[in-house]
Amino acid sequence: MNPSSPRGRLRDALLCVGERGDVDEASLSAAVTAALRELAWEALGERSRVELVTVGAEDHPWGRSLGLRLADYDVELSDVLLYADQSDLPPQVQESCPTLCQEEWEAVLLVSKLIFIGLQSEPEPVHADAGQHPQVTPRPPRSVARERFCQALAAISERPDLHQDELTAQLRTALLNFASETPDNKDAAQRIAVLHTGEPQQGPRLCLSRSGLAFVKVVLSAGGCPVPSCVLEEFPDLTQDEWNAVIHVTGMTLMAFETEPARDVG
Repeated sequence: MNPSSPRGRLRDALLCVGERGDVDEASLSAAVTAALRELAWEALGERSRVELVTVGAEDHPWGRSLGLRLADYDVELSDVLLYADQSDLPPQVQESCPTLCQEEWEAVLLVSKLIFIGLQSEPEPVHADAGQHPQVTPRPPRSVARERFCQALAAISERPDLHQDELTAQLRTALLNFASETPDNKDAAQRIAVLHTGEPQQGPRLCLSRSGLAFVKVVLSAGGCPVPSCVLEEFPDLTQDEWNAVIHVTGMTLMAFETEPARDVG
């Protein structure tokens, strides 16, 4: 992948979120959101709602971590997808992807959720400082499992020397080592593959193993779909624009880890 391309810049910025070290969170958020907007403008134009997403921290009982979240609703994108992955296959997605089945739709959302979790920083201890966090926060290194998952994602675009079957095997193994071998995760892992989709000039990308549909195509075809009822039950104040932002940022994140399409010369 060309690191100077919008995809390359977004990929590099997303991978920085979970890297070890001290970080100015405002600068990190600015880098990610700028790259998101650039790629989204190229791919979606005025339809994009990615400006509603930022990089922010959340305090959990087990620690504090940085990740992608809705700026105003204050919820992680992975949490929204956690409830969305049981939603019915939207009619407009079915129309755009006629060979897609319900189980594949759920798998796309589940894997997308795990990608967002994988890109988050490792939780750090929460200090009792009256809720005030320093501007510069030391982050622990990625766990081995999380690092291998990130490397397996990056390999799709960065390792043209690897056959798509090897890329697929690495990604499936890394996903289950990172996310645990629950029945849902094991089923989702078997539904993913790194494939050349047959589209002109398109290199390897994350696809569904049965239908060959690219995750990016499936996700972005859901743009503008009504907020699923299972999501609204958990997040009743979530707006349509915020749901569109979740879909758009999911699509851009997946696109950032695809092989850059070849460009015509002359």
